[in-house]
Amino acid sequence: MIKKLGIVIIGIITLSIMSCQSKKSTSNSESKFFTDSIYSDYLDEYRKHNVYLPKGFDDTKTYPIIYSTDGNKITENSFYKRTLDSLINNKIIDPVILIKSYSNNKIADSSGTLGNGDTMYLTLRYFEYVDQYSEGNNNPELANRFDNHMRYFNTELLSSVEQKFNQKLTKEDRYFYGVSNGAGFGLYLLNKYPNTIGTYLCFSTFGGDVQSSAWEKNIDYPKLYLQYGSKEPSFLKEDAEFLKSKYEKLDLFADIHEFEGGHDYKKWNEKFIEIISNILATE
Repeated sequence: MIKKLGIVIIGIITLSIMSCQSKKSTSNSESKFFTDSIYSDYLDEYRKHNVYLPKGFDDTKTYPIIYSTDGNKITENSFYKRTLDSLINNKIIDPVILIKSYSNNKIADSSGTLGNGDTMYLTLRYFEYVDQYSEGNNNPELANRFDNHMRYFNTELLSSVEQKFNQKLTKEDRYFYGVSNGAGFGLYLLNKYPNTIGTYLCFSTFGGDVQSSAWEKNIDYPKLYLQYGSKEPSFLKEDAEFLKSKYEKLDLFADIHEFEGGHDYKKWNEKFIEIISNILATE
């Protein structure tokens, strides 16, 4: 009787182990996409971000991470998840983690007017991505919003993500991606914190204050992939030409091109695929 009981117990234990292994195998057989959040001391609020983990994610391994803006614009079945799944599954790129930080779309300022006289409503996103606070703003809390958001992104978001997923990364393992004002924020980040993220993808960049920022000779600024549309405002081209000249003088890498079109997500998505297929290509 005791012998039979021992056999039954061993059988149950074996089945339990097999069940756990089966669940673990199933959980790793597909990529993961979910929304997470952290509390920002700099912004004094909780901030959301989307997380994409590649199929077979293993926290004992190191993965490159793409940190991006405007996370609230994507869903589980979004372009980004489908694209990364396809590129990774077809062995075009190595497995990668994508982190898309939410912007805050709460109305923050209504002191301006449009050309037709209507009130112009600006969200917190604008003041987080563009350094445009002025004393005429109705909300004095916006005075430090830009700097605090940059500190949140550069310090709190990166450290929280990499600690959670056990990623011990160097500058070269980190990438930034942004479009429009989100890309402008990227260029501010590139200039002010050049030793954090190694490669930037910035498309149709509105903002960034690139021509007024200090560009030092002894600083190793990150690699830059910059794209802008032929039908976009001329200042995008002027900023691009300035950056191209500056990077050449500093003997640094910059891949800067004009695409045919305007301020268009379809173009940005196309260029995103094209560039990451190159810089994250499997060896």
